[in-house]
Amino acid sequence: MKVFYKSHSGGFTLIEIIIVIVIIGIITIVAVPQMTNTLRTKRLYDAVEKLNDDLNYCRDYAISQHTNTWIVFNIATNSYQMSFGTTPPPASTPLYDPARNTTGAFMINTDFIGIALQSVSFAGLSISFNWWGTPSEGGTVVLNNGINTHTTTVNAETGYVQR
Repeated sequence: MKVFYKSHSGGFTLIEIIIVIVIIGIITIVAVPQMTNTLRTKRLYDAVEKLNDDLNYCRDYAISQHTNTWIVFNIATNSYQMSFGTTPPPASTPLYDPARNTTGAFMINTDFIGIALQSVSFAGLSISFNWWGTPSEGGTVVLNNGINTHTTTVNAETGYVQR
């Protein structure tokens, strides 16, 4: 009579474990750069939305309060300042930013790491809105994330902000 022994192994072989580790490594090598680009693109999109919201807020504030508003851009410090009043900056009053719950300059790179104010086409790097919501001029603001750029345009006749 022959006796058969069944060999039951409850684990994985070393080769199987190495193959799984190699597959995970390949997936990681492919996925990490894509995730980094996705995060940069998301930050750029969020910074553009904030800029557009602030431009619209200045225009709406000028209309609702029957006053003049300004946004002054500073490319060197990667920031911009909103203000209102009868005189232009720096004599005007800083405008309260409800999104940040404060007044003062908005430092783009503080909230949106890796995003830079690339260029501004407004004369004197500023735009103002009168109490009708009409801008002092039309122009563009360009933001970049090191890979992509986005241009926001302010229509000269209406003050409408276009993405």
